[in-house]
Amino acid sequence: MSTDSVRRPFLEGYSDDPEKEEARRYVRVQTRRSNILPYLFVAIVTSLLWSVAILFFVDIPRASSSTSPTTTEEHHEPSHGSLATGRYNITTNAHRLSCGNSVSEAKSLGCKYDLLLNNWVPEPCFDKEWLDEYKEDDSWGGYADEAMTQRMSVEEMSETDHYWTSLRDHVNHCAMMWRKQFWALYEERKAFDTVIASPGHTDHCSQFLIDVTDNSRNWTHPTKTSMGFAGCWVRDDR
Repeated sequence: MSTDSVRRPFLEGYSDDPEKEEARRYVRVQTRRSNILPYLFVAIVTSLLWSVAILFFVDIPRASSSTSPTTTEEHHEPSHGSLATGRYNITTNAHRLSCGNSVSEAKSLGCKYDLLLNNWVPEPCFDKEWLDEYKEDDSWGGYADEAMTQRMSVEEMSETDHYWTSLRDHVNHCAMMWRKQFWALYEERKAFDTVIASPGHTDHCSQFLIDVTDNSRNWTHPTKTSMGFAGCWVRDDR
């Protein structure tokens, strides 16, 4: 794996907006894949027989051409996270909370800095349980310099544009995000952050875990981490 790919920031260059083209590749059309062909055949034949019977035995009055239709066509605007094509994703029927674009704005909105996400995140999506599990691996520490000699406090990490961590921490980050993503989906949690809902971040971490197997360096090799501001999806149906 090249040095450039190792140093690429964790969360740089992706969008967490499910309406953008990046996310459209990942939405799923809701379908039922059961084998219905035999039942469909029976239904068609039965419908044809009833149609013939009605034509011969029932006197159906013809509707006047001037009569207006009695059914009304309702237009439903797609909800947050849904697409007008009838497709859906996990953000359908959810609204998005934001932390803004600066540390001062994030603090004013009650957001907290999440070391696992490398992002400020709205309070409903701040998950201390996952943060504690992530910190059980002692690789999480951030440094001000690429040589990783100037250890930073958590507060300092939350207020700088970027910092440096080890290759081991990058692996730990991606592994923990994978677990967190699974449980958010499995438990259908009411609130979930925009990082685990991001196709771009999922692509990044999965590709990184593939590429890192080719790495011949030690696990303390530096990785650049970008601090950012994540959102929080909160389901409206609960």
